[in-house]
Amino acid sequence: MKENRFLYLINFIACMLVIVIHTRFPGNFGLAMDAVSRIAVPFFFTLAGRYLLRDGDDSTEKIRTKSGKYLVKILKITGIVYAVYFVFSLIVHVYLGDSIKEWLVSKYSLKEGLWFILFNSGTYVYDSVFVFDHMWFLFALIYVMVLIYIFAGVLRKWYKWLIGLLLFGLYFGEALQTFYPIRPFDISITTWYVMRNWLFVGVPFVLLGILLSDIFRKKREEYKDSYVDVMTGQKPKFIFMIAVGLAMSVAEIFIFDKKEVYIGSLIAVIGIFLLSECNVYSGKYLYKIGKKSSNVIYYYHVLVIAVLDRLSYSGVIPYPPMWLKFFLVAAICLILFYFTPLLVKKENN
Repeated sequence: MKENRFLYLINFIACMLVIVIHTRFPGNFGLAMDAVSRIAVPFFFTLAGRYLLRDGDDSTEKIRTKSGKYLVKILKITGIVYAVYFVFSLIVHVYLGDSIKEWLVSKYSLKEGLWFILFNSGTYVYDSVFVFDHMWFLFALIYVMVLIYIFAGVLRKWYKWLIGLLLFGLYFGEALQTFYPIRPFDISITTWYVMRNWLFVGVPFVLLGILLSDIFRKKREEYKDSYVDVMTGQKPKFIFMIAVGLAMSVAEIFIFDKKEVYIGSLIAVIGIFLLSECNVYSGKYLYKIGKKSSNVIYYYHVLVIAVLDRLSYSGVIPYPPMWLKFFLVAAICLILFYFTPLLVKKENN
């Protein structure tokens, strides 16, 4: 329960897939890779829920204790990550000749504050220097932990209904994006963050992780020592489920255009967590990157992209071809956030 190398491996792969989303391959291959990559964020949320209440805590006090500790941890991480991007943006804007006042007024307007509160997005979490709002994930996770803390007393009664209701809302909203684009809050529902936020993605997938944790714990108690053998016997079914989910995601993007979370993404994520309970060989090396560095890679890969873009715009380096950019960003992230700390640690030892 505490050391699942397969999930560490998938965590690493998911981080690489987020980089794929933000660097983009060209053509139809790029569309297919974008669709496959959309499993990443739902996986992260589900992973958070999977281990939040892994001991089957039902009491309000224990649920609040665990969600409270997790909330404090996420608040600290979010504060550090936000400060890094804040300082980077300030330095670049000052370098480009913008006044600090102008920058602050454009970034922290009341309207953008409303979008941030409602959707965890807006210029509060991105601007013209770093154009991706990947930090929404951290703020959405904060929202979810606060809600779990507040409603700890009814969590076990409501969470299955909420998963179904909110996932229906997510996919119904995405259907409206395709067939009947309404304008809630005077924003087109096709705007990426209207459906991709703490409510329609964060809450249901964290609760899905809690549900899967409960199911796995009950199965362990039922089968006891034979649990791994029972699950391993179903490994081909779970692999097939993942493959079908990914194939569905690719089909959906070509039929219905780009979406933030595909139905296939949901199927693939569930298949991944089912497979994680089997005796899956996860290699000797890549899972270590997932264990030690995947979170940091997620937090700061946008910073690497922004620096590369800024150097390219300034003529310091040539702008990398579209097909090469992913490999360049991924390599830099691995060097900075995995191999360099590893070498420093060995040197200190």
